[in-house]
Amino acid sequence: MKNRTKEDIARSSGLSYTTRYVLLFSALLLVTNIVLGAVILRQSVSTVRKMVRQSMLNVSTTAAALVDGDVAGGFTAEDVGSEEYTLVLSELSAFQNNTDIEYIYMVRQDGEDHYVFVMDADPEDPADFGEEVLITDALKAAAKGTAKVDDEPAQDEWGNFYSAYCPVFDSNGDIACIIGVDYDADWYDRKILENSVSVGIISALSVILTLAVLLIVTGNIRRKFAELNADLTTLATDVEELASDLAGDTGYRKPEKSEPEDGADMYTDLSAADIEALSGRIRSMHTDIKAYIDHVHEKARTDALTGVGNTTAYMERTEKLDAAIAEGNASFRVAVFDINFLKHLNDEYGHMCGDRVIRGAAALIAGVFGADNTYRIGGDEFIAIAEGATDEEMASGLAGLDEAAAKYNEANRDLDGILSISKGLASYTPGEDMTFKSVFSRADKDMYESKVRFHREHSEYDRRRQ
Repeated sequence: MKNRTKEDIARSSGLSYTTRYVLLFSALLLVTNIVLGAVILRQSVSTVRKMVRQSMLNVSTTAAALVDGDVAGGFTAEDVGSEEYTLVLSELSAFQNNTDIEYIYMVRQDGEDHYVFVMDADPEDPADFGEEVLITDALKAAAKGTAKVDDEPAQDEWGNFYSAYCPVFDSNGDIACIIGVDYDADWYDRKILENSVSVGIISALSVILTLAVLLIVTGNIRRKFAELNADLTTLATDVEELASDLAGDTGYRKPEKSEPEDGADMYTDLSAADIEALSGRIRSMHTDIKAYIDHVHEKARTDALTGVGNTTAYMERTEKLDAAIAEGNASFRVAVFDINFLKHLNDEYGHMCGDRVIRGAAALIAGVFGADNTYRIGGDEFIAIAEGATDEEMASGLAGLDEAAAKYNEANRDLDGILSISKGLASYTPGEDMTFKSVFSRADKDMYESKVRFHREHSEYDRRRQ
């Protein structure tokens, strides 16, 4: 009894030290994948939720930036149907027709904790002027001057919605009115689910396959070790394929598998080379999943239709420029673009052709300013930010954009030469502009005036297209 070795004792108990090691290693792998999957899923859901909420806020703030507070603040019930009232209403309707929002409307505070509709862009069942608005936390925040999105949906006679509100200021800096947008609660929850399911698949697959590996590592150590290697290879391949399909090539490379030494006893410990091969596979899988997380973050900043930056990327850029302004080292120019006749194109040729023109406009603008400096902030609205550019360079770029648009129309005659882009330009002025928004407002106003001139010059053609 005294002469029995530790390996003899392990044999008699039915588990060699190698088997114990593999079981411990497999259990560690299972726990690691469960934790990693949970972290990935949580980060993905958080990123998508932030992206959707930021998109909601961007629509309300962009719409609010187009409204003249001095004009809107003076609207009364008698103004309903007037030219100025109809013009503002048409601008809000453009947002409702070209974005995922359910409703967009203008409200005004009419006493303590009392808010009423000023206008409603819903074409089917609009609220009446002066009709009471359901009060939410975001609406109260907007009434105090801060744009905000509601954390929870609210129920009213039109349905169950998440809402975002942004104040509109007049020339005196007072709040003239508030722009509100409603997103269907089911749409919001579905967006979160759709963008999270791919990460959930990877995480669940990783946990399930790892659990399968843990259950099969018993019996003959050489056979089980071969099965373990096979299962890990399958897991690595599945993760690689999923990551490749969803995130593109992540640079995954299979490690070389070490062969066991001849004559190795089934009860002896695994060689260092064997353990290193397993570790290499695990490290490679974790690298692939990390690459996918990075891709999800990048995808959250890219407009799916055009490939340029989306509103999330745009807001991040403006925050950096605001910081640069505060530090006194900002130098940039802003160009705002809006596609003319897009409604006619959608009505005449269908939304697929409309999307084709939107992609074409994005490609032309990105060709001048670069995709990293171009952002789509609405259905047919784009912004380009040029840091360090001169007035001559901007003028040359905009002229080049007109030439590129002419070539595009020449090559796409089936669209009746429809691609036309109204442009507005503004430069940051040190000491005058305290925030990026003030520069944007000038550029947006310049674009709007350009669009008015364009439609005035093409009034007959414009009427024929309607």
